[in-house]
Amino acid sequence: MSVKKHTQKEIGAFLKENIETLAFVDKYRGQLDTPGIFTFPRPAVFISFGRFEWESMVNGSQRGEGLIKFRVVTENYADSYEGSVNQDLALDFFEFNEKVHEALQGLSGTYFSNLERKTDEDDEDHGNLIVTVMEYQTTLIDNSANETKNYVLVDPALNIEYKNKQEFPGATPETPVFVISMD
Repeated sequence: MSVKKHTQKEIGAFLKENIETLAFVDKYRGQLDTPGIFTFPRPAVFISFGRFEWESMVNGSQRGEGLIKFRVVTENYADSYEGSVNQDLALDFFEFNEKVHEALQGLSGTYFSNLERKTDEDDEDHGNLIVTVMEYQTTLIDNSANETKNYVLVDPALNIEYKNKQEFPGATPETPVFVISMD
């Protein structure tokens, strides 16, 4: 399975399990650019992978350093201005954003290291949809090229005997032959 596919699914499942009010998680594919065409339940989190810089390791494996972006989407029709009767309701999206951050910060998985928040920013052009873009740095380990090779794993049963015990320091004629079983 693709490392990014597995990571997307692993993070999405974790968010759904740990944020009670989260209604929807998806891969970001421009859904916010066409709100009339693509509808989705809210609050929602969209995941996208930013730029990753890859370096080779051994046997075809690679390590990539980069960012995973999370677009946190809530819908709100309340008024946030000072003195508004529903200002607290209008600003509740901050609480939801904090829950998302608490779930993501330090999260690691099968192919990715601890997520570490680097930036967050309001995305302001979505009407009553409040969108916050959070970026988390991580390292991905991709060993998919290695998995396609025909390697034979060998688990040898070693028997080690010390043959010349006379030259072994502290050896006596009564010292038995050393046998180390690796079972």
